[in-house]
Amino acid sequence: MTAEEKLEIERLAQTMAKPTPGKIAAKLNRHPATVNWYMLRHGLVTRKPRRAPRPYVRDGKTVHPYSPEHDARIEALRAEGLVFREIGEIVTREFGIERDAHSVQVRITQLSAAP
Repeated sequence: MTAEEKLEIERLAQTMAKPTPGKIAAKLNRHPATVNWYMLRHGLVTRKPRRAPRPYVRDGKTVHPYSPEHDARIEALRAEGLVFREIGEIVTREFGIERDAHSVQVRITQLSAAP
């Protein structure tokens, strides 16, 4: 995404009556998920994080959703100043579900966008 597109997303988010990632993406000819992620990361949209009710398989790999306990733990570790890699290692050890730095970063971003 170009610097100009990022500025345009920010401008539209501030000036549109009801800015949504889908509407902004259509104006920029970008995928809605790309715009949504940018908006989440920059506090331009609020959204309650979704929670899958149980583990599921995607592309042959089991995905273990974050539980409220997982969320509370990663937020507490982040508040202590730990980096995503360290948090992933700790919660993997504590909960027995593999969490890497990327997974932790994405979840923290989702949680920080909650209203």
